[in-house]
Amino acid sequence: MDSDKLVLVCVTAQKSSENLVKAGKDIAEKNKAALEVVSVLPTKQCGENNQIIEDLFQLSKSYGGEMAVYFNDDPTLTVSAHIAKRKPLTIVTGFPGENSNDFINLIRSLFPSTPISMVNTEGTVYNIVPQS
Repeated sequence: MDSDKLVLVCVTAQKSSENLVKAGKDIAEKNKAALEVVSVLPTKQCGENNQIIEDLFQLSKSYGGEMAVYFNDDPTLTVSAHIAKRKPLTIVTGFPGENSNDFINLIRSLFPSTPISMVNTEGTVYNIVPQS
């Protein structure tokens, strides 16, 4: 594994996020890269026990990855700062829901040269490749 290469998986506190971590692990293995998972929870949840986040942490750890959890009411800003610091090879996300906050489009506009892999609920990966 190349310590300079990183696959960053963005998760929420949903059981379906396990698919994202598994897809991220596969992408990391194919690229001989490290795996890192990041989640941003609302500040009102700070100090609360969140079993899903704990399960995602354990899953990440079982795949040899790390997990960062932030408490902030602006997940896009928080993840953007994390991406700027970590400079991942690829970003893995789920598909936006009905009431999406435009997270993927904002991340893509801030980091246009970083590929994004979106994973659906069945685990199929769709890649957004930067334009040359």
